[in-house]
Parts: sequence; C-alpha cells; structure tokens
Amino acid sequence: MIDEAIRRDEIAGVRRSIEAARRLDPKAGATSIEVAGGLAAFAGVDSPLSQALGVGTVGPVGASDIAKITEFYESRGAVPRVFVTPAAHPSLESALTAVGYAAGEREQSLLASDDLVSHARCDDRVAVARDIAAWARASATGFLEREPLEPGEEIIALILATTAGTTALEVRDGDRIIATGAMSVNGEHAALFAGSTCTAFRRQGWHTALICDRVARAHEAGAQFVRATAGPGSLSERNFVRCGFVRLHTRVLWERRP
Repeated sequence: MIDEAIRRDEIAGVRRSIEAARRLDPKAGATSIEVAGGLAAFAGVDSPLSQALGVGTVGPVGASDIAKITEFYESRGAVPRVFVTPAAHPSLESALTAVGYAAGEREQSLLASDDLVSHARCDDRVAVARDIAAWARASATGFLEREPLEPGEEIIALILATTAGTTALEVRDGDRIIATGAMSVNGEHAALFAGSTCTAFRRQGWHTALICDRVARAHEAGAQFVRATAGPGSLSERNFVRCGFVRLHTRVLWERRP
C-alpha cells in the first residue's frame, strides 16, 4: 500500500513541476501524458524531469504502451527513459527489452521511520530561502560541483523551488548560501529532494541537518510519511539511513539509445 501511495504522490508532484516548467519557460514545451498507469513527463531534451514513472504498476504493459512512450520522447528529441520499480508488472521489462531499452542508473527509495517523524526537531541554522534565484544557483553549484555556472544550468533547481507546494530551505554562512534542500507536503505524504552542499562546506553535517529539519517541518505540516531517493551506496543514502530512514526498494532507469 505504501508503494502505491508513493506512486500517486510522486506523479502528482511531477505534474506540478511540469506546470512550473511551463510558467518559467513556455517555449520549452513542457508536457506529460498518462500511459499504463504511469506518467511520461517532458521538461526539455536534457532535463532530468524528462522521464516516465509509475508505468506498469496497475497491470500488464503492452508493446503499444512502450511505443507511445518512445514516440513521446523521440518526437521531442529526447532519450526515452522509464523508471522500473519492483511493483511493476514483469511485462514491463520484457516490453522494454524487445524494442532496445536497457537498464541503467539505479535509485534507492527511502522512507522515514515513525520514530524519526515523531521526534525530529527543526534546526535553527536552517531557514526558508529568502531569494529563490540565489537558492537555485547555490543548489545547482552544489550538484554540479563547479562555478560559475553556464547560463541556464540552474533551471531545474528553479523549477523545483517554484513548484506549487514546495518549500526551499537553505543554510547560510554570512551572506553565502552553503547548503540547500527542498520539500513538498501533500496531505499525509511529504517528499525531500534537492539536497546540496557547496564543495568547500562538505563533511560538516549540513546534509544531515537539512534532512532532520525537513522531516520536522513535514511532521508539523501534518505529514505522516516522508520519502526521499538517493543513489544506492552513496553518501546521501548513508546520511538518510543514519537519520532514521529505511530502504523501501531500488528502482532502475531504463533508456533507449539510438
């Protein structure tokens, strides 16, 4: 049941992000379609938001479903990408393999324990972002591990920060933003994302501080289930587990390259 609730909440969040992408850049053609119980989203040729999720979780997947996804992305010049979770029907992997998709990047899905949700406390060093544009630049700098940024490289962070229901949070050293994180709350469900720390300030506990602070804020907002994702075996995953998150499952991003 929790996997299904996460699927619905994640799809709802992606829809809101697509709406934000349309507002920020109407010419980018951000859009989405429903297919086989999931959502295929497009926010730009190279956007990490351009991927399908939730596909095959409500029943078998046919060749026509995969053809619809493939055409949706390739007609826009993007590489077709589909997340496959353990909850997906076995026919999904078979249908993807049949037309040249291959398994690639893996992502760990995590859920905060009941004890963490009920006992987490806000950190007074963490504050709501007061300048979203500056927050987006700092977030992108932390992810890309370099500065200055090229024009437009902060657009994904800006989309996430301006998505309806999202709260962008930051840690500052003087006037400089040194760590960022974001969260969204939708009823009983909350998601943590966009955790990033500038290179010079890493290994000082800022990622952990932002995790615990966001869990506390989510709980105060009424959330009972707080989820996150991280690369399997990554430092981010280890920090989430240390804070009290448990591993739910690993999902795999399948791609179809020309």
